[in-house]
Amino acid sequence: MVVFCYQNMKSKTQKSQDLKKLKEKLPKSKITVFTTFSRVGEKGLSVAQMRELKKFLQDSTYFVTKKSLIEKALKDLKYDGIDVYGISGSMGLVFSEGDAYAVSKKLYEFARKNPALQFFGAIFEKGFLSKDAFLEIAKMPSREVLIARLFGMMKYPISGLAIVLNEVAKKKEVVV
Repeated sequence: MVVFCYQNMKSKTQKSQDLKKLKEKLPKSKITVFTTFSRVGEKGLSVAQMRELKKFLQDSTYFVTKKSLIEKALKDLKYDGIDVYGISGSMGLVFSEGDAYAVSKKLYEFARKNPALQFFGAIFEKGFLSKDAFLEIAKMPSREVLIARLFGMMKYPISGLAIVLNEVAKKKEVVV
């Protein structure tokens, strides 16, 4: 499920509800990715691109709100070292309670096709990851690819031994 929550012209009650949502979602999320989708002087994501992002983030929530509310939620929950105001442009957070690696990979793939979406880091396993650390996670091969590589590495010595033994057996047959 993707939720788009725009902050323009909201009442104090609505802002307090958004702050409450942030405080609920941050601790539950396995990974929270800090993104920007629109910066001053640049073309941001279009409505169609936002819809496409929604498809990419099936089991995640994309939450757009004011930086001041994000800053307050982070301070109240004791997440230190995150400079929300250092991020230029409109800010969005991706909350995911599912597989952090799969969500990171999906976001990275979407951002490669849509350069207006940029990353500034993520909260993962109760710590803040820089943009570069987040991108390392996002670029990792999928679980299936890693398992296939492991299987291939385990199979190689055995198949090599079988080939050598087969050649030795052929030579013994020729000699006899």
